[in-house]
Amino acid sequence: MTKDLNEYLNNDKDSKELIWKFAFLGKEESLNLKLNELADLAEPENWTTTNSPKPYDILNTYISYMFSKAFELGKEYLLVNNDETYSCFNTGLLTPNGEDIICMFNQFESSNEYHWHLCGFKKESDWLFLENFNCTPKVPHFFENPADIYFNPNKEIIKNMDHILDDNFDRFEQVLQEKGKASLSSLLNTALELTIRKCKRNYRIAVPQYYKNKITYLLPVNLDGILMALAVENINDRYRVNTIFTLDMAYKSARVLMKPEVDWLTEATKK
Repeated sequence: MTKDLNEYLNNDKDSKELIWKFAFLGKEESLNLKLNELADLAEPENWTTTNSPKPYDILNTYISYMFSKAFELGKEYLLVNNDETYSCFNTGLLTPNGEDIICMFNQFESSNEYHWHLCGFKKESDWLFLENFNCTPKVPHFFENPADIYFNPNKEIIKNMDHILDDNFDRFEQVLQEKGKASLSSLLNTALELTIRKCKRNYRIAVPQYYKNKITYLLPVNLDGILMALAVENINDRYRVNTIFTLDMAYKSARVLMKPEVDWLTEATKK
């Protein structure tokens, strides 16, 4: 590889997603077609949240996070071939028969803004991939210690209620907003206490997620019949409740690490 990966970035691109600084992914219709091809290629999974106006919103978020982690981990995870005509990373997804699925970029010769263009998604055995790369990129990983993904319900929990109720009030449905912040605070405290009691009996209730470059945890809270998720992080051997997510938001963050299996969170993908 002749360049540092950072040299490929278009830093003038106004995007929070690193993949959009690295490559042109196409217009919305073209990108959706490629995401559809990826969904068809991979093991069956619902990649669209219940309330999304756009298809494949979960898959789009997943690919963005996987690329960012591959970029961060470096040249064994984000490969560039010798003549800089193709680059690729491992999506971490498998075909139904167990083949790795690779995201490939080709040189974008008609652009002065980008070196790369989204070519598409290929099986590890695909001729185009094998012709241009003599090894398979490693699967990006988000944690070193498997113990990090497990929530300990016996630790002390500190609640950042000001941030939840002042800065993220709009995440609550209108019927909850109408109750007022004092009532919501009481509802949240009661719901969290019940969730912790349940976690002590079933540790799988808490779901790990990758959020803001670290492993945190999602805990369900039932607020007068409306299910939401509190995000909890480990700080100096205590937990802090950082923020609150809708189920759609929570599922997207959780799916980066693994396919969620718990019933309360899979509701986000049910039509």
